[in-house]
Amino acid sequence: MIALSQVQALVILFVLLPFLVAAGVIAFISWRSSGDPPPVRTSDILATGETGHAEILAIRSFGGLFDTRPMVRLDLRITPQDGSVFDLQVTQSFPRPYARSLKPGDRVEVRVLADRAHAAVVASPAEDT
Repeated sequence: MIALSQVQALVILFVLLPFLVAAGVIAFISWRSSGDPPPVRTSDILATGETGHAEILAIRSFGGLFDTRPMVRLDLRITPQDGSVFDLQVTQSFPRPYARSLKPGDRVEVRVLADRAHAAVVASPAEDT
């Protein structure tokens, strides 16, 4: 075993080891996420999605007490312009006042992608503050 002084051991522990661990973590994350397609962004859905309406079936907030834009999971029954009806679960962040105003049974405006796999709720401008 190599005999290290206390100073050498502390330098290894607090200087060299963090860099080695950081390099390993960065390499692992890069390796794990390299083949995945980028996630669908809410802004892209709102910009390019087909207009429709939805009824809120269930709602669950994931925001903490101090989150100004909590994440909210909505179970929606969506009716796009073509008239077909389907259920979809949407997780999206909203301004706290708007998130508080949502309740089951409410109807909201949505945008839906053509593949019907993703949708986003359009928050009304008056409640977006």
